[in-house]
Amino acid sequence: MLSIYVNLIIFLIVSSFFVLFLSQKKKFFLDIKDKQHKKFVTKTKNYSIGGIILLIFFIYFHFFIEKLQNTHILFFGLIFLVGFFSDLKLLDDPKKRFLIQVILLFTFIYLVDLKIPLTKITFIDHYLKNIYFNKFFTIFCLMIFINGSNFIDGLNTLLIGHNFLICLFLVLFFEPILPNILIIKCLLLALLVILIFNFFGTIILGDSGSYLLSFFMGIYLINFSNSTNSISPFFIILLLWYPCFELLFSMIRRLFFKQKMYEPDTNHLHQILFKFFTKKIKNQNNNHLTVSMLINGYFFLILFVTINMDTYLKVSHILLTILMNLTIYILCYFLFKKALKY
Repeated sequence: MLSIYVNLIIFLIVSSFFVLFLSQKKKFFLDIKDKQHKKFVTKTKNYSIGGIILLIFFIYFHFFIEKLQNTHILFFGLIFLVGFFSDLKLLDDPKKRFLIQVILLFTFIYLVDLKIPLTKITFIDHYLKNIYFNKFFTIFCLMIFINGSNFIDGLNTLLIGHNFLICLFLVLFFEPILPNILIIKCLLLALLVILIFNFFGTIILGDSGSYLLSFFMGIYLINFSNSTNSISPFFIILLLWYPCFELLFSMIRRLFFKQKMYEPDTNHLHQILFKFFTKKIKNQNNNHLTVSMLINGYFFLILFVTINMDTYLKVSHILLTILMNLTIYILCYFLFKKALKY
């Protein structure tokens, strides 16, 4: 078993250096700072090849470690291509990307019969028992998570670190009940390799990487919740709430101020925190890491306390924790936004 992990790490490191070398040599996949939300974050050269490395990982895992369902591999490739063409500026219209994502998710959910599990809360389960509502709600949840993940990918180590922590907690605390634990352990290593490159700002996930990673994590966690009664489906929400709420809060904010829903801006919480710390720390990469560690550190603390107190077994405790998280998010948003004006 150890040889599987060693071979995987060697393969991923060699693949990463090879893809990075080609990108630098031919100037492929260079992240062009052509939009406001990219310009203010960093001026250093980085390459949107994290998605390529993740796709290589899934293909390697499928052929050399453990065979995955062909449907999953196919749709991993398709969702990757949506982001890949976006990274190449060939699919730059967010409305078109949104439509393609909906079509792909609808087809995938229909083919594999993916469903949001029942919550044991009567009035919610009343609707979830309806197969059409459940399918619609599953698509909605995955769309929110996929695009919310893409929102928070603007800072180095934020999205990769967030998913690394999710995988780490799953392996450490839920190994006996995890479906296909081997892929989570292997993904943990793949994320670690990409995280090291991302730490120095050399490699970023890009749209292709954020779409592919969040698509996999979303369907895996839904399947995990469906496979056991040991945890509440609301615990899955606790794992995924941050990128989802970044998107939902942004939608509400833009609706309130009558702004276009699909236009990127620099008013998300992680961006506001970045601007705030820019006043304190001049090194941009250090700002990336500072904000990412603050957000992921908070996420780690909440999960650690929740799991060690066994509160993930009680719906009321999880809902209170989620509500606390949302309240802290909103308070931080307005406090730091106000601080920027002084």
